[in-house]
This record gives sequence, structure tokens and C-alpha cells, in this order.
Amino acid sequence: MSPRLKISKYVIERLSKLNTNEPTGCLYGLMYDSTLLVVGLSLEFFENEQKTYRQLLLHLPAEIELCGVIKFSETLSIESKPKEIFQDVDITDNPLFIVISREKEIKAHFLVHDKFEETSYEVLQTDELWKQFIHVRLNTVVPLTCEATITGVKNIMQNKRKKIASGQVSFQIDSTSIYLFGVASDVGVTGTSTEANIGELIDSIGPEQPSKKKKHSISKVEIVPVNLVLKTTKDMLSDKLVKTAVKMMTTQRKPSFCISMPLRVDTLAMIHRNTKLSELYTVLVEAACRSLKLLEYVLLEQLGQEGIGDGAGLRLPEIFHFLPPELGHFITRVVPKGIPDESMESERRSLHEQLSLPLDRPMFRRGNAYPSKSGKLINPHEAIPPQPIKPDVTVALVRGRYSYHHYMQDNFNDDGWGCAYRSMQTIFSWFKFQGYNTIDIPTHRDIQYCLVNIGDKASAFLGSKQWIGSTEVMFCLESLLGVQSRIIFANTGAELLSYTPELVHHFERHGSPIMIGGGVLAHTILGVEYNSVTNETRYLILDPHYTGADDISVVISKGWCGWKNSDFWNKTAHYNLCLPLTKPAI
Repeated sequence: MSPRLKISKYVIERLSKLNTNEPTGCLYGLMYDSTLLVVGLSLEFFENEQKTYRQLLLHLPAEIELCGVIKFSETLSIESKPKEIFQDVDITDNPLFIVISREKEIKAHFLVHDKFEETSYEVLQTDELWKQFIHVRLNTVVPLTCEATITGVKNIMQNKRKKIASGQVSFQIDSTSIYLFGVASDVGVTGTSTEANIGELIDSIGPEQPSKKKKHSISKVEIVPVNLVLKTTKDMLSDKLVKTAVKMMTTQRKPSFCISMPLRVDTLAMIHRNTKLSELYTVLVEAACRSLKLLEYVLLEQLGQEGIGDGAGLRLPEIFHFLPPELGHFITRVVPKGIPDESMESERRSLHEQLSLPLDRPMFRRGNAYPSKSGKLINPHEAIPPQPIKPDVTVALVRGRYSYHHYMQDNFNDDGWGCAYRSMQTIFSWFKFQGYNTIDIPTHRDIQYCLVNIGDKASAFLGSKQWIGSTEVMFCLESLLGVQSRIIFANTGAELLSYTPELVHHFERHGSPIMIGGGVLAHTILGVEYNSVTNETRYLILDPHYTGADDISVVISKGWCGWKNSDFWNKTAHYNLCLPLTKPAI
């Protein structure tokens, strides 16, 4: 009997926008409760021998596997079936075959007894996806010591994978006394019931007020950290450890170079909340083996380069996880430490093309990595309760991540004069988190020094409490980041309404936050909502004048981040808007 079929809303939306000359692609999914959930897709050439989808699987969270094929066709008829790829589908006995027409009509089929049977499917909405599925993150360090040769690295990495797969390791769920054991132990799970599932565990170790957290949560993704524990003692009576006499022979070898480095294993698995803890061990083993395989590829690639044959120039591999908003699933990349993002553009371009992602903005640079490393609130606007979709209403929002900068942060008192500085820091954070640059977010003094250095301000401006406006923000963005901006001048708050179409275009094209200054106040615009029937405009405002702690519940409930009507602006004040522009980049 074929499984039930669900397709992630992310996949449906990508298919609706996909224009490709490729005839076929791969589908990736996971199984739970006799249901196949499709969470991803890639474009593939099945005619060549590369089978790049096998390599891509290593970059996906464990449990996500190849589940079928998608064919882009003029019609919805099944004319040909690339059966050779179905041999690689292990997740289900009934590989999935989806046909999509030029009109974006979709028909799904399961291969049952060598025949295709059409099946219905349910679209899993994005909110439900993140409610039902969680990620387990295994993070540990394993020592690597071997000869600096391709054979040496291959052998040692294979041995490490074998050791993990043999059941000689255990896993501890962080901040708990729960341990998971493999086949080498008769215990299985300690610290809780063997029938407990991962969802119950998360709920039990959550905060004291889980309802409040859920109400104001700004992170859709739940991640459970897990540690790896190596077995240090052995059963001395084990038959496997009985030593026998062997003949020995000594050979003379040429001197060889050695690699010695700590390898960080940092890997993810995507599982349903109903997954039993007793089933989690094999999932974590697979996740660890995927990570070791990726690490091996990066080490071997370096050893094959000129000048690194002796291992002297070998760089430590770094692991980054990415969650592009279009994908709806993680992608893991391993890159040599210290190699600039600019020199790895061709690799990223290939990944963009394979995943059919836009080629005009970065998604897999270090700055794009998840989670964002910041002690400040990230994307507080995502905690605003969603509004029902209205007809004749266009909503355009900031795209990607940013951090909320406001008065009194970083133990610095700028209350009453630093709002534009804070708005600019929010804009800087956006460019950094989108991967456009790696420059640290400037302090107030950094901003003042920049303006003095370019000749916009006199030296007395340094260390002062003087305000700045949109033009100064524009100067700093160009001087520090190389980012050009567009300035819009509005004579009155009422005149701002005439610029609504241009703000909509900005967010749709560039997606960066907008700084607006008027009178003695500065704000950050994160989005606009335009009703074409009533000509009403609402603005999503991030207010830098907030002086309290970074408490998302206060920020949202008190309106420091929220939607404002057009009467929010002073009808007689003059306003300048700084719209930071992006350049095509990968």
C-alpha cells in the first residue's frame, strides 16, 4: 500500500515560480506515520553520470532522503520515466513521480508494482511544518591525526564513521540527564521512559511560561542540542577483545607528513515531534556520518591542491547551516577556514542553480548562516500576530534577517539623540546577515569618525551628541559598505502617501530596511501595506526610541515594532527617506 502524500507549501510556491529548461529534477522528503512529506527539490541532469543529487543529500538534514522525481512537461501525461534514479530511493518502496505542466498544474504518482498510480496530496502549510517538525543538532569535536595523504584521510574518516555506526558511542540530550545508547548496550535510553517522544521532551524542558513564549516567539524553528559521548571503558571479558599471537614484520618507510587537528562535527536531523527517543539514536548516527563525509570531501579537496600535498597549508574545515526563506529546509556547507567568500562564488552559484534559487542575492555566505550571532532581538516583526489576507491589498516586507538596535543598548546612553544612529545600525545588521559583507556593525563613534573622515562633519563632531539624518546615513553606507542609497524627500507627512508605490517596489526589489527622518525623530520602515481600493497605506515601523530591555513581549505589545497608519507621520513635518540599494551578488 502506497503512503499518504503531503507536499510542503515551500515546494509548491517554488514550483509555481519556477521557470527552467531542465526536463527533470529530484524530490526530497521524509517519512512519518505512513506519510511521505516532500520538503525539497533540485534540478538534475539524469543523462550524465555525475548524479549530483547524491552529493546534495549530504548537505541536507538527516532523515531527509531522495524520494522521487519531478518532470517538467508541456502536458501532464507520463511520456517517459527516469527509472534509473528510482533505484536510489530507499525511503519508500513506492517512489514518487510528479509531473508539472507549463500552466503549473501538478499531478503526483506513486510507482506501485512497476506501474504509476495517480495519487492525491495535501499541502502542508508553513506554520504547520514548523509546529510538527523539529531539528536535532549534534555538535561535538573529534580529534583527527593521520598521514597527510589522500589515502590517510580516507582511511581515518572511514574508521571514525565505522566507530560511530558500530554503537560504541552514546548521545546526551543537552541540559538533561537523558542518554541514548546503541547496539553495543542493552540499555537503549536512560533518564526517561523509552516510550517518550521528542515533542514531549521539548515541552517538559521548556520555560516556565511556555504559552507566553509561544505567543511572542520570533523563531519558527525548534532546535534540540545533543552531545556525543565516546565510550571510554570496555568489557574485559568480551570475546572480541581476546588477543591472539601474530607474526610481525618490520618495513622501512620514507618520512611522511602528519595531519593533526580538531574536527568539529556539527550536523542536523529533521524529525517529527512524535518520534520516540528510542528511535533517535540511529537518526543521530546517520547525521554524524553525513557530517564526517562532508568534512572528508573538504580535506581531500585541499590535499589535491598544489602546495598542500604535505598538509602544511591545510585549513581547518568550518561548518555552517543555512535556512534560505525560499527553501523551508536547512542546507549545510563545510568550507575551509579563512577562505574569503568572494573566492567561493562558483561553488555557491552551482548550488543556487541546482536548488533553483535566485542568482541576484547571497544565500550561502557566512553572514547568511543560521542562527544569527547577535545578542539582540532578531526580526521582532515576525512576532506580530499575522493578519488575515485581504483582497486588493499589497504587502511588501523586509527580506531576510536584521537585529533590532535602539536607545541605551551596549551600555551606551544615547537617549534623545541617537535614533538615526540606531536605525543605521539596524540597516548595517541587515547587510551583514544577508552576506553582502562581513563588516562589524559600527558604534556611534565609528559613524561620527566616518562622517568626519569624509569631510561631511568638522572634527568637533567626534564624541558629540549631535543628531544625524538620512543623508548622513547614506554617506556612511557608501563609505563603510560601498552601498549606494536613494533619497526620497517628502515636504509633509501627508505627501508620504504618494511614495507608497516606490516603497513597495523597494521592498520587492531590494528588501532592505528604510531609514526615515523627520523633525527630530528617526524611524526604521520594515514594510508597507497598500490598499488599492481605499488608497490607504500602513507602515511597519521599528522604533529606535525604545529604552527598555530586549524583551520581545514588551516590544510587540507596546507597539515599538508594529503597523502604523499614515497619521503616524506629522502632517506638517518634512521627511527624508534613505532607501539602501542592493547589487546582484551570490
